[in-house]
Parts: sequence; C-alpha cells; structure tokens
Amino acid sequence: MKFGLSLFTARLKRYILTLLVLSLLLGAIGWFAPAGKEITDVKAEATILLGNYENEYLNNSEVIASLLRNETTFKEYLPDVEIDREQLRISTDAPTKISFALTAINEREALDSLSELVTAFLEMDQRYYKEKDEIISESINQLQEKTVSEDLVVDQERFLYELKTKQLTLQPAMLVKDVMAIKADNRVVSQQDRALLGVMIGIMLSCLWIIYPVFIKSETDLKR
Repeated sequence: MKFGLSLFTARLKRYILTLLVLSLLLGAIGWFAPAGKEITDVKAEATILLGNYENEYLNNSEVIASLLRNETTFKEYLPDVEIDREQLRISTDAPTKISFALTAINEREALDSLSELVTAFLEMDQRYYKEKDEIISESINQLQEKTVSEDLVVDQERFLYELKTKQLTLQPAMLVKDVMAIKADNRVVSQQDRALLGVMIGIMLSCLWIIYPVFIKSETDLKR
C-alpha cells in the first residue's frame, strides 16, 4: 500500500507539468473548435374544434386523425394541400378536438404550411356541414308543404319540431387555437462550456495515466 502511494506520488511529480499542459491544451482546443451553425427549428401549432352534424368520420377526432395520418385518405380529404407530411404531428385533445403541429426550418414556412392545412380542413368541413344542413332544410320544407289529415297534424308538428331542433344543434368545425409559431431553441454549446469540457477530459486522462500503472503494479505484487 505504501509502495503504491509512493509510486503514485512519484509519477504525479514527474508528469505534473506534462499533464497540466495536456489539460490546458484540450481546453484550448474546446475553446477554438468550431461549434457549427446553430439551427433553430420552428413549430407551428393550431387546434380545431370539430363540427357537429352527425358525420361519423369528420365529427370524431380519433377517426379523422387516423384518416389524415394515412397518405391515401389525406389526399382524398385534402387533395390540394402540399406540405411535408413527415413533419406533421396530429393529436386528439378530446373526442371533438384535433390539434396540428408542423415543424419547419423557418417561421414563415411553418406558418404558411400549417395555415394551408387548416384552411383546407375548415373548407372541407364546411362543405359537409352545408350538405347536412341542406338535407334537413329540404325535409322541413317538404313537411311544411305537405297537407295531412287532422289526426296526423300533431305528428307532423312533432316531426317539424324535431327537425328544426336538430338543425339548430348543427355546427361546423371552428378554429379554437389560431395558427401560431413556437421556436424550438437548439442551443449550441458555448465556448466556455467546450473549454471546460476539454479541461475535464484532460484531468480525467491525466488521472488514468497516473493511476493505471500503479494499479497494474499492485496487481502484479499481489499475484507473487
């Protein structure tokens, strides 16, 4: 044990200057090493409250999210939308809410691309909503124009009331969280941090350089 400690002290005195220079050299390399160009991705987000007009696909967040994640059905519902679908994330906050997040290399691209998607989605939804509204309106008009016998008047009025009530509950999808950009800051390691890391690596290598021969010597002595 005493011999190992003596050997450690001797090696430390012998190589202290060399190891100190090594640590400082690695620190300097870390300081002057190029950090690379900082790339800051931008993510645009938006949330839509789905409509309510008895459409089993478009009024259910899980179903429409699944359809939009598929390339074929995405093109079927939103044929004119040209975006990088690999950078698009779709999440379902609730059965009637769907959120979109699109990542791009700059804010303008992120906002424009997601705005294109949201606008197309709302326009598509509006078409289906109007179709349902027109069907109910047509049924109401036909029922109102139809002459029925006195014993069927009550039933006719009840059907009219139910149709008008249903029509009042219809609503298209709406944007509840407008398209907005969120910067994801990918910070580059500073010069100070890189220099400190270089010094720490130098110290670690120095400790290994001094301790390892002492450890080997101790193991050899134990085997004798």
